[in-house]
Amino acid sequence: VSGDRAWTQLVAISPQWRRQGIGSALARGLEERLLHLGVRKISALLGPGEVGEQALINRGFVATTGMVLYEKYLSFEPGDVRTIDKWGGQILDGELWDQAAGMEREKSLIDQRIVAPLSNPALAAQIGLRPPATALMFGPPGTGKTTFARALAGRLGWPFVELLPSKLSSGEGTLANELREAFLELSRLDHVVIFIDEFDEIAPARESRPASAGVVNELLKLIPDFRRRPGKLLICATNFVEAIDPAVMRPGRFDLLIGIGPPDQQALTALWERALATMNLESNIDASKLAKQSDGFTPGDVDLASQRAAAEAFARARAESQPAIVRLTDLTTAINRTTPSITPDMVNIFTHEVTKFERV
Repeated sequence: VSGDRAWTQLVAISPQWRRQGIGSALARGLEERLLHLGVRKISALLGPGEVGEQALINRGFVATTGMVLYEKYLSFEPGDVRTIDKWGGQILDGELWDQAAGMEREKSLIDQRIVAPLSNPALAAQIGLRPPATALMFGPPGTGKTTFARALAGRLGWPFVELLPSKLSSGEGTLANELREAFLELSRLDHVVIFIDEFDEIAPARESRPASAGVVNELLKLIPDFRRRPGKLLICATNFVEAIDPAVMRPGRFDLLIGIGPPDQQALTALWERALATMNLESNIDASKLAKQSDGFTPGDVDLASQRAAAEAFARARAESQPAIVRLTDLTTAINRTTPSITPDMVNIFTHEVTKFERV
């Protein structure tokens, strides 16, 4: 490493481990480490066809003429990286989007209304579509609002910065002042996704919590200014959309209000398929049948139940020297032991909230 340049001269992967994505993963990890050292350009010197060539191509390195020299310019200036680090930001992988199992209605909506216009602003401008700058996701707890925010940041290739109200309020200044400083500094980045979870905690209705008026008033000034800056996206999430001050949610502040509901049967099936993918299973296990027994489950509930089943199979294999296989009975027992996070009352409330608040 020298200044903003870095060179790598050897890529070595044992033959039996090649063509499994290891080279690409190593290159991604190296990029992230070098990014935080202030590096802007990475060069890799390889002979044609040498080990690691495909991994570099997969990660966006471009070959020069003559001796094949692969280089890649990293997306952020050192000063930008310092700002991202200061506020606890991350550069997330685009694969997060593909890993978001199920929830096709929500994924399609977010892709069409948020990701696509921001990824192709020239086409949007040609048509007269203004790319969104602010979006509020609401719905029951555990339905994937944070996951969607992280996934779309990864898909855009923009840094993801989560502003935690508890951390902001623990600083030297007031919460309103800390929010102002965060928005001011992060708005200087070329691109950024700012995420605020539990938004109802910092922007509650002023009638119900007069002490919060200063923070709400600050947000009413910050959000319109933020919306005027291209290449930025503010995503807020809440489990209690009706608790938010109405002035904050008006058009002109939030472009989109998107309901993120509980997983339907298709989504639950996809979640179970993903959870079972790494397990050694009996041959008679059908993810769609497990989904039908999992009404009210969130992605976290599915993960919990699947790990309970795996733990039961592990204990049996240790105690009885039996084959290490997860049985259907392990899974059904684990499902019955797991309390659904989403109750019928929550579903009814969410249906009402979508009718009243959703704006897409």
